[in-house]
Amino acid sequence: MIKRPGTWITVIFILLALVIMYLYINEKNKKLFPEEIICNTSEQFRPDLGLFLNNVESTATKLKSDVALIHVDKLPVESLNRYFSELTSKNDLLYGVVLYGDDMNYVIIRDQDSWVYTYNSLTDSLINWQRIDQNQEPIPNGNWTDTYNNFMDESNFGSAKIMAQLTEGEYMWGAAKSTLPDRHDLLFNVFRLKTGDDVDIAALIYKTSEISNRFSRILLFENPLVSVITKDENIVSPIRTKDTAMITAFRILEENIKDNYGAWKEMFSENPHTFQFNQFNQLYYSRFDTITPQLGVKGYVLTISKEDLDNSKQKLEEAFLYAVILLLLFALFAFLTTYNKYKKMKHPVGGILKSLANNEIASIISQGETEHIEFKSSLRWDYREEKVNKVLEDVIMKSIAAFANAKGGTLFIGVNDDLEIIGLEPDFKTLKKQDADYFELHLRKMINNQYGIKFSNKHLLMQLPVINNQTICVIQIFPGSSALFMKTKNKQGQMVEKFYVRSGNSSQEITSLTEVNEYINERFD
Repeated sequence: MIKRPGTWITVIFILLALVIMYLYINEKNKKLFPEEIICNTSEQFRPDLGLFLNNVESTATKLKSDVALIHVDKLPVESLNRYFSELTSKNDLLYGVVLYGDDMNYVIIRDQDSWVYTYNSLTDSLINWQRIDQNQEPIPNGNWTDTYNNFMDESNFGSAKIMAQLTEGEYMWGAAKSTLPDRHDLLFNVFRLKTGDDVDIAALIYKTSEISNRFSRILLFENPLVSVITKDENIVSPIRTKDTAMITAFRILEENIKDNYGAWKEMFSENPHTFQFNQFNQLYYSRFDTITPQLGVKGYVLTISKEDLDNSKQKLEEAFLYAVILLLLFALFAFLTTYNKYKKMKHPVGGILKSLANNEIASIISQGETEHIEFKSSLRWDYREEKVNKVLEDVIMKSIAAFANAKGGTLFIGVNDDLEIIGLEPDFKTLKKQDADYFELHLRKMINNQYGIKFSNKHLLMQLPVINNQTICVIQIFPGSSALFMKTKNKQGQMVEKFYVRSGNSSQEITSLTEVNEYINERFD
C-alpha cells in the first residue's frame, strides 16, 4: 500500500497525464469540418450567455429596488460614487453604470483600482472626468476633458429615443461605435429606472474583453465576432479586439450578418442554422441560434472565419499536449521531491556517513551535546559503583535506537558530560580480551543481537580513534528506514519492546501506543 503523500501526488499526475493524452490522441484523430466546429461552439456558448444574462438581470433588479423610493437626481455626487463603486466592486463583470435624465447625466466606470466619473457634464462632444480612489476621494490632478462621447449620445441612446421605444420592464441593448482602443468593446444594457416621481434611464456597462474571459470555448478562436439578437430585431455586435483594422472589418461583417438574418427568419423560421459567405477573400461562417427570451435578448450569432475554425482544432490539440507535458513535469517534480526526502531520511544531515578525522572528532566534542551528538562515559563500567553494570549497555542500545528513529546522529563512548576524553580502558579491562578490537567485536555483537546484522551493516559506522592518548568509540548512526524497537526486560523479568526517539539532546521513550503509531506513520510514511 502506497502511503507517501509525494508518491500519491506523482501517481495522480501521471494518471491525469494519461487521461489527457487519450483526449489528445482522440482529438487528433477526430475529423471535424468547419460547420461542425462552429455548431459545437454555438451549443457550448449558449449556457455561458445564459449565465451572463442572469448576472445582468440580478444587477438590474438590485439597482431598480435600491433606487425605487429615492430621488437619485437629488443625491450628492459623493453618495452616487459610494453606491456605484461598491456595486461594481462586488460584480467583476460590471464595468460601469450610466444614469441619464432630464436633470442629471452621470457615468461611473471602473478603472483598475480606481473609478472615473462624470456628473452633469455629458454633451454630444465633451465629457469632464474626475478620478477617485478606493475611498471615493478625488485623486490629485486626476481630472480631464474627453473630446469623444460614446456614452448615451443622441445618435445611440438619446433619452427621447429611449423613452419612445422602451416601456417599463423592457430592456434595450447597444454597443459603442468607437474605433478607439478600449472604447469599441463596450456593451450597454439599458432600461427605465423609476426614481421617486421621475423616470430616468439607467445603463449597465460591460466590456466585451472581460465578458469573453467567461466564455472559455470562444477564447480558442483568434477573432470571433459575437452578436446578440434583440427582441426588437436589432443585431448588436460589441467588438472584442484591439486591432483597429479588425474593427473596420467587423463592421463590414456585421452588415453580412444583418443580411443573413432576414434569410434566417424567412427560410428557417429562426431554427438553428449556419450561413457561409465570402468577405475579404476568405470564407466566414455565421451560426444563428435562439435562446429563451431574457432581458430583451432572443438569440445570438457566432461569426468566425474558416481559417480561424481550422486553427482552433490545432490549438485544442496543442492545449492537450501542453497539459500532458506540464502534468508529467509536475509528476517528475513530485517524484524527485519524494525521492530526495527519502534519501535525507536514510542519510544523516551532512550526507553519506564517512570516517571522521581526529581533528573533526575533537572539534565536535568541544561543541557539547546536541540533537545529533551524545556522550557516554563508558559501555559497561560504572564509575560511581566502580564495577561492571550491564544496565549501562542498555543505555547505549537506547541511544542508538533513539538516533535511528529520529534524524540520525553520532554517539561518543569514552567522553563524559564535562566533555573530558576519559577513554575506554576501564571497559577494556572487563572484557575477555582487553583491547580495542575485542571491544568493537563485543559491541557489534550486542547491536546485531538487538537490531539485526542488516541494521548494523547498513545504518552504523563505528570508529575507535585515539584522541589525547585515549581510545574512544565513535558511532555514527543513519536515520533508520523503518522503526527500531529496543528489547529489554521489565521489573518482572519479562522481555518487552520499547520505542525511543531523540528529542533535543536526550533520548526519550514514547509509551503511548497511539503516539507511537502516529510518530511511525509520519516519520516512516
